[in-house]
Amino acid sequence: GAGGRPSVAKGGGGGKARKAAERPSLPGDAQLRRTEGGLVALEATAVDAKLWAGAAAAGWTVVEMYAGGSKSGNWKYISPAGVPCKSRSVAIELGGDAAQAAAAAGREKKAAEKRAQGQPEKGPSLTKSRAKELVGRLVEVYWDGEDAWYKAEVLRFDEASRAHTLRYTADGYECEEKLSDSSWRGPLPRPTARTAAKRSREG
Repeated sequence: GAGGRPSVAKGGGGGKARKAAERPSLPGDAQLRRTEGGLVALEATAVDAKLWAGAAAAGWTVVEMYAGGSKSGNWKYISPAGVPCKSRSVAIELGGDAAQAAAAAGREKKAAEKRAQGQPEKGPSLTKSRAKELVGRLVEVYWDGEDAWYKAEVLRFDEASRAHTLRYTADGYECEEKLSDSSWRGPLPRPTARTAAKRSREG
């Protein structure tokens, strides 16, 4: 889920910097290394965290898709045979039954940890078509740093990064968010003409 959120009262341009600092796109410098080609790659513990327990020992590697791609979360998953996979789901499928079982166990463990901490689990899975359909709609995103849900309008969807650009209704704060990696719910029902008229009178 999303981390600490910029204060509604403060607003201003510091929101993105705060968000970037609190939600680093990299697992941490200790878990990173450089390949011979100069690309960022994950160390073994981070590979297992990205894929499944035992993936690194089996020979899987995770490397940024292009120079600088790690900053926006664009990774490729390379099999022991050297076959690159563009998504984690493809890598898990290629990994066979053992990989699928380990990945499922990992997902259940994370879900159990979130339930124990009282945190919501990840939102509904998103196909490309469903991700596109969210544009122009309202969703709610959970910010674990504040233990609160915030409404946001989905402005656009980037197919390359699979990230949505959101504008939060409380303060107009805009940011990119990978809903597939976040706790979110929606889309919220569109307001009816009667509701809109009522709000207009109240405003």
